[in-house]
Amino acid sequence: MGTDKDSKKAGRRYTSFELQGVSVHLKKPFWITVLGVFMVIRGGMFLLNPQLATLECDRRQSLGMCKLVVSSLRGETVTPFPLDRLEKANVQKHGKSTQLVLQTSDGKLYFPMNNGFSFTEKKTSQINTFVQDSKAKSLKVEQDNRWYVYPLGASLIMLGSLSLWFTLKDFLNQSKRRSNF
Repeated sequence: MGTDKDSKKAGRRYTSFELQGVSVHLKKPFWITVLGVFMVIRGGMFLLNPQLATLECDRRQSLGMCKLVVSSLRGETVTPFPLDRLEKANVQKHGKSTQLVLQTSDGKLYFPMNNGFSFTEKKTSQINTFVQDSKAKSLKVEQDNRWYVYPLGASLIMLGSLSLWFTLKDFLNQSKRRSNF
C-alpha cells in the first residue's frame, strides 16, 4: 500500500466531482469576460460614432447654399450642396432609434442615428418649413448627442475594463494557489 508521499509523487488524481467543479468554476469567469469585452467594444463604438450634426442653409447669397457638418472624435465631414437641390426632410425609424434624412435631387444625406431625446420630428418639420417658405433667409438645425453618448460610452468602457481586470486578477490568484499544491 502506498503512503501519502507516494500519491503526491504520482500526481494528484481528480475525481469526476472535482473536474465538474473546475468546469463550473470556469464558466462564470468566461461569461464575465465575454460581457466585459462586449462592454468595452460597445463603449468604444459610442465614443467613435458621429455625435454632432449641424445643417446650415442660407438664402441671402445669390445662389443659396447649405452644408451638413457631421462631427465625432474621429474628425469632421462637411457636405456642401446648393439650396435648390434640397427637396425635403423625413425621419427613418430603426427600432427605438430615429434618423433625420435629407432628400436632395442628388440623393439622400443622413444625420447620425439618434438614440436619445433630440426631437427628430421637430427638426424635420423645421427643415420642411424652410424649404417651402422662400421668405425664410436662413436655417440652422443641430443634433447633439454628446451630452449622453460620451458619459455612456466612457461608463461602458470603465465597467467592462473593471470586469476584465477582476476576472484576470481572480484567474491569476487561482493559478498561483493551484501551483502551490
